Amino acid sequence: MATDRDLALRYLGGCLYGAILGQAGAVRPSDLVRSLPRGLRLSVALIRQVLSDDPRFEQVGSRFDLANRVAIKSRPFGGAVEALLADYGRPMPIPLMVNALSRIRGGSPAYFTGLLDRYVVTRTDVVYLADHVLDAEWILSLGEEDEQRVLFFNRLDRDEDLQEMRAQCEALDLRRREPCLTAANILAKLDRPVGPRQLAFLTWQRHPQVFDPVGFVAQMLRRDDVTPACGMWLGEALIEALHEQLQQASDEVAGEGSEAERVNLTAILAEPAPAPPFKLRPQDESAILSIVRESQVPIGVDELVVDVLEIAPTGRRFAGAAHALDELLSEESELIRLSPGRYLSSRAIPDWVHSVPEPLLPVPTDADEDLLIALDALPEELRAAVLDPRYEDVASGVRFQPSGEDRDCVEYPLLHHHFIMGTMPIRAIDRPFFASEPPLSLVVMRYGEAEAYPVWLNAKIGLLFGLSRWYHRHLPPSGAIFRIKRGEAAESYLLEYEGEIDAELAPADVRMAVLERKRERVAHRPIATRDLMVEVLDEHDAGLSFNALCAEMNAVRRTSRRQIASLLAYHACFSESDGQWQADRARMDEPGDPALAGAIVEA
Repeated sequence: MATDRDLALRYLGGCLYGAILGQAGAVRPSDLVRSLPRGLRLSVALIRQVLSDDPRFEQVGSRFDLANRVAIKSRPFGGAVEALLADYGRPMPIPLMVNALSRIRGGSPAYFTGLLDRYVVTRTDVVYLADHVLDAEWILSLGEEDEQRVLFFNRLDRDEDLQEMRAQCEALDLRRREPCLTAANILAKLDRPVGPRQLAFLTWQRHPQVFDPVGFVAQMLRRDDVTPACGMWLGEALIEALHEQLQQASDEVAGEGSEAERVNLTAILAEPAPAPPFKLRPQDESAILSIVRESQVPIGVDELVVDVLEIAPTGRRFAGAAHALDELLSEESELIRLSPGRYLSSRAIPDWVHSVPEPLLPVPTDADEDLLIALDALPEELRAAVLDPRYEDVASGVRFQPSGEDRDCVEYPLLHHHFIMGTMPIRAIDRPFFASEPPLSLVVMRYGEAEAYPVWLNAKIGLLFGLSRWYHRHLPPSGAIFRIKRGEAAESYLLEYEGEIDAELAPADVRMAVLERKRERVAHRPIATRDLMVEVLDEHDAGLSFNALCAEMNAVRRTSRRQIASLLAYHACFSESDGQWQADRARMDEPGDPALAGAIVEA
């Protein structure tokens, strides 16, 4: 069973349900941003969408509450406990159950702790276990030793899903030294959610002599590499995949489908603030600053006006409130203004966007052969190839002149090392295209109608970060020619790829596999760049063009075009004919070109 968007959204709904359980009443979507599992960064727009679509929640004005809060308050105590467990979808920590009952039904937590203690003692369908309260359906009934009778009494005898998993498990060596380790291994190998009794049965089969159904669930609840959710057990890798799905969903709906997005925030803030000025209450200022400072995703003042101040976009006070919030946030040193009315906490900016990643830096060697020639001394064709603005790269050792031409589109040939890192260099010819963006900004790249990718743009170091997912989904690992166009909204761009390939930059799949193996070898066994170039050229009887050689060299080890050109020009073992470069191992010991000896700038 593959990870899919529906499961991811159900998982998020369960997280939000638990967060709202601890509240006395309806909450704003923005208040729930901080309640997400650690490491999960989602937009308010996605949270609002899930709350709107999930029947466990109901909208109250601009806030959301539990749909069955009134029913839980009026039902008999046992029915209230069962309803909470059913909607929560997994074993519930006892303090959360007690606090939820206290807030919904009225009364002290101590009172409901005692009431719950007495209730559990008299019931067989609700159990206390490992500081949790859970439905007994999470525990395998094991009164029989016969496999068929165990299946029958647990209502698994006609479970086709279980039969499919049993067949998969039979082909694998899944048993570990104790039941909970085996269960975790089953979840990892099947890479899918597994029902509680299904997992217990599959584990019991491999530990029939020592398996304790109650102790098994208690041990599983204490593990960090498995998670109960959506009425099932989920493995660690699956949780990561669900987080990835949710992050993608968040990127796609960020700012879309909400009330706030139906206004033109840029236009509102471009106009003078309405009179009289909107006055923010101290408690609202505190709440707003807290939300934005702690958020891991950008937040617009329009969202905050709707979610915190509860003013609809059609309200007469909306524009004034938007101006007041924008002024408040613009004065905060901890916040970064990404665009008019849109802010991000400096704490949310990942460290890696501030510097060029090491894999994008040319690898230096101590070899005497790996010298660098002054640009002016290079043969004309090689100098022109090094200075070709189309192939400008970070850490190239060459200063390119900015282009004054403002274009509507950037066309970029993808290089393998940028495919690996999910980056794109901002070349001198690209700078006018991105000139309207701040030096460090978060923009949205959209592909088609359904895909959106948040991308960090650092103009200071000349890199875009965050295209890895798009590259791996739609582009070959080297040589694809794609385009970026301006979108209709601010800091929004459109990605286009129509299958065009720069053949010189695109080694065949078989050749790329060879280069990848070479990359692994070179990483552990240093080799001079000149010698690596000889090795690569030796594998091509007809030689390689300069661009093709650069592409293959960078698939193996990051090497600048200037370095490659310098070695080709200086060493006698390299020769060119009709644009194709070849290597002659027999001449590797011959001295370099004496005419270039005085032009060596780095040895």
